[in-house]
Amino acid sequence: MESFRVRHSDPGDERVLLLPLSFGLCSTALLHVLSQHLKGQSERTGRTGFKVHGLHVGCGDSRAAASLLEKVRERYPQHVFSSCPLSDVIAVEGVAELFQQDLQQTEHDAGNEAALARLIADLNSPTSRDDIRQILLRKLVVSVAKRHNCEAVLWGDSTTRLAERTLAETAKGRGASLPWVVADGELLHGVPFYYPMRDLLSKEITAFTSLVEPPLDDIVAKEPVKPIVSTKNTTIDDLMKQYFESVEREYPSVVANVVKTSGKLRATPLEEVEQQCELCDVPLDGQAPERSRLCYGCIRTLPAG
Repeated sequence: MESFRVRHSDPGDERVLLLPLSFGLCSTALLHVLSQHLKGQSERTGRTGFKVHGLHVGCGDSRAAASLLEKVRERYPQHVFSSCPLSDVIAVEGVAELFQQDLQQTEHDAGNEAALARLIADLNSPTSRDDIRQILLRKLVVSVAKRHNCEAVLWGDSTTRLAERTLAETAKGRGASLPWVVADGELLHGVPFYYPMRDLLSKEITAFTSLVEPPLDDIVAKEPVKPIVSTKNTTIDDLMKQYFESVEREYPSVVANVVKTSGKLRATPLEEVEQQCELCDVPLDGQAPERSRLCYGCIRTLPAG
């Protein structure tokens, strides 16, 4: 966050940073820390280095999310908050064209929500469906950030979450993307991403949320209890989450080392990249034989055709 200090901002024209808010422990804790940080800046200098725009992308119970968002607004009235459904990604430039065949099979009057539901249902595995949701969520967040002239996106990912993503992306065939997807400040998606919580374990953030006065419990969504399913039907991301939850308890240094090691990978400057995957934006190393516009990971994710 060094580049967003008060001395780097113009009075009355503070930069806007987008904070995707899932109402999970990490993103909620980051919102609180940023609020305290801005309060300290204001008390010391009379102004702040940036403004926060909180964005919630609805992927589940809209009524529960609306209630939590209202509570967040009441607790942090100094910030701007907005929400939108994940189905809005259908209107993002390039998405409809990429899934044109799938979307044409959906009734025109069914709306974006039905179109997205069909698109995801057509995928052939739980991992593929989870993967496409994450990619589309990222594309929608970037689109909103550009629309509101946000200078960067601040993600609440902890060290544990970044370690999970490191191994998950590798297993999905996107190992080459690691220098971009876990690093601070990279412009892979057109807007830089930052991870202010990257040096904290998930269990440390959990402890922090209970120490805050008043506690953050009332603005954190309850973790849904997932039914026990066979390993065959478990997504790669869920497997990585289960693995690092156990490793974090006994060997926290292993979790941190995964992220530190991936951070040492050097990314090719984007100005030297000739072509990027049209779905996940990962730079293409040459051209994929089946679908030259997509990376190997996205070819595996999408159904053949």
